[in-house]
Amino acid sequence: MLITVVEPDRSCVVSVTSSPLHIAAAAAAGVDSWSTQSNIGCGTKTQPWMLEAPAGQRINISLLDFTAAARLTSQHLSRSTSRIITSSSSSSSGSCVDENHQYGYIIDKSSVNKKNVSVCHARSNRQTHVYLSTSNILQLVLTNNGQRENFLLRVEGMYVHILYI
Repeated sequence: MLITVVEPDRSCVVSVTSSPLHIAAAAAAGVDSWSTQSNIGCGTKTQPWMLEAPAGQRINISLLDFTAAARLTSQHLSRSTSRIITSSSSSSSGSCVDENHQYGYIIDKSSVNKKNVSVCHARSNRQTHVYLSTSNILQLVLTNNGQRENFLLRVEGMYVHILYI
């Protein structure tokens, strides 16, 4: 399976299609190992990623959390659950257990009320559904809480058919 990771440019615009694209954890501002991304600043509050799908499509976002898998491996090896940090996947309320569990947030300005949805550490699943937009445009802000995180955000455009009876 080939995974396409988005390379940031000055516009920070991602054209979302039905072919999945991935935004890497290192795209969060301030990550030293990817200095080009840090300099460009895509995914910050002042310059969020702009995800744009063709008209009529919605944007589906999933989290591929490799940090969660490492936590599970550590838990299995130590056979102690007391040292494992419990966390939650993105909730419908749009908040994480605490700020240290947040990878970022999605801004959906097109919904009736502007909606912010948190992207949180996955509890145990490597892949977790995060959000399905109400329109074809979203903003994505990645947070950098000083820890080295290992995740990808999978974004893809999709047609959602609504059947009225």
